[in-house]
Amino acid sequence: MTHITHAQIAAAKVNDLDAITAIIQETETLISSRARHYAGSAAENGNTLAEDLTQTGRVAVWQCIGKFDGDTPAAFMSYIDRHINAAMLETLRAETRPGVTARAAKDFESALVLAGGDPFEAERIAASDDMGDRRMSPEHAYAARLSWLGLDYLDRPVPCEDGETFTLAEKIERETGTPAELITSADIASHRRTVIRDQVHRTLGLLSERQRHVIKAGFGIAPVAQYQPGADDDELAADMGCTRYQVQQARTKGSKRFAELYRAGARAW
Repeated sequence: MTHITHAQIAAAKVNDLDAITAIIQETETLISSRARHYAGSAAENGNTLAEDLTQTGRVAVWQCIGKFDGDTPAAFMSYIDRHINAAMLETLRAETRPGVTARAAKDFESALVLAGGDPFEAERIAASDDMGDRRMSPEHAYAARLSWLGLDYLDRPVPCEDGETFTLAEKIERETGTPAELITSADIASHRRTVIRDQVHRTLGLLSERQRHVIKAGFGIAPVAQYQPGADDDELAADMGCTRYQVQQARTKGSKRFAELYRAGARAW
């Protein structure tokens, strides 16, 4: 139960120093608890990570004071807690995942389009001759995939279709039946692959019929036979009853649209 009052919240929003101090003191225990919790997900980073997360939490509290548009103490503390969690998770990912350059991130997204939206297949393509002079080393492609996906944590908050928010572990438990306390990193990877496959097919379903057929043809996605983009365009056009130009136009527009729709859906997970 919070000891913050309506009056203190109102005063803090107009920069009253005593009110701001009271809020900082009230939230310090919460910040320390959250910092220890998230630092525990990457214990090899030691106390330095916990200290960084604590500072991140304090900054989040300062930002929340000015942005909160309610007035009840309970709503205020809930608002602060959500923002502390989000800010610390962002810091945690930045500190613990391999970094890649902006150019490498763009190259990986190109590989992602070639892979039909599957980041695991994109990792393979990124390190293959399909990328031409932008080919990555296997290690670099792996780092690019991790950076694109972001590291997953069992306690990461994720939205669900009914509007509620669960931890990643609770979401996987809900969707697979595996008890949350028994879920491992292997379970996360397996479930992610299932989600990705479903997302690919859902995204394809949002394209026009011609775009969908051309994209499927490029990868041989059943029931469409595989056609080599460029080399087999005349044959594909004849089978579809359209022109070579229409095939190429559908591939260009469809690939761009697919990437946009897929990323939007994948990020929500």
